[in-house]
Amino acid sequence: MRRIIHLSDLHFGADEPAIAEGLLRDIERQSAHMLVVSGDLTQRARSSQFADAERFLKHIALPQIVVPGNHDIPLFNAIARWLTPLDNYRRFINRELEPTFADAELAVAGINTARSNTWKDGRISPHQVERLRQYFTAQPDAACKILVAHHPFIPPAKDLSAALVDGGPAALRILEACGCHLILAGHLHLAYSGDVRPHHIEVKRSILVIQAGTAISHRRRDEANAYNVLTIDGPTLSLEVRTWNGHEFIGATPKCFTQTEEGWIAQ
Repeated sequence: MRRIIHLSDLHFGADEPAIAEGLLRDIERQSAHMLVVSGDLTQRARSSQFADAERFLKHIALPQIVVPGNHDIPLFNAIARWLTPLDNYRRFINRELEPTFADAELAVAGINTARSNTWKDGRISPHQVERLRQYFTAQPDAACKILVAHHPFIPPAKDLSAALVDGGPAALRILEACGCHLILAGHLHLAYSGDVRPHHIEVKRSILVIQAGTAISHRRRDEANAYNVLTIDGPTLSLEVRTWNGHEFIGATPKCFTQTEEGWIAQ
């Protein structure tokens, strides 16, 4: 059994400190095995904002897979955006933009979907897809294979026209072939989950996508600040969305999935 904390869209520089403190307290109570952060650690990619993000992450004593988001690339500093887009990210968070983690039960790969030329929208290149193929193919079949990205692969039910990551369909075909089970992402500041197949008819094998809301930012979109707690136990997965009620994070009834020959089935 493995328990994963999934945070996204922290947006230091547009964060609420009381919520950040409450989040750290709540994470301590979860008995988790690892932390995933699916991008947008900062609001404007400034050194001071990355320093705040670095301090926050150091409070969480867990193995971490963290990937950048579009807000982690400078927007207004055009020279930095084009020539050194992720220098501050590398300086404060991780020199590795696409980290991996593996143990007896998990194989997790991060991917950088942020781009200087599109800024808001994300993209996966063929080269990145090949790296994912090599990584996941080398992992044991018994491991739960998880991709972490910032930009979404499926839209929320409330906005089916939401922009998805460019290159996603091609990536999903390869992820399907090499046995990827889960994709954890963010960007839209909405918590939702679903199978890729209804949105990508070319994909025949079930891959479950889990999106996290914004954990501590005031840039909410009609949803409270929230984060996800995933408990993976063999073929079963429990997803608990924990939301901020103004004083603390509280959990709702977990959503449970079972992996069968037909794919992920919601219980």
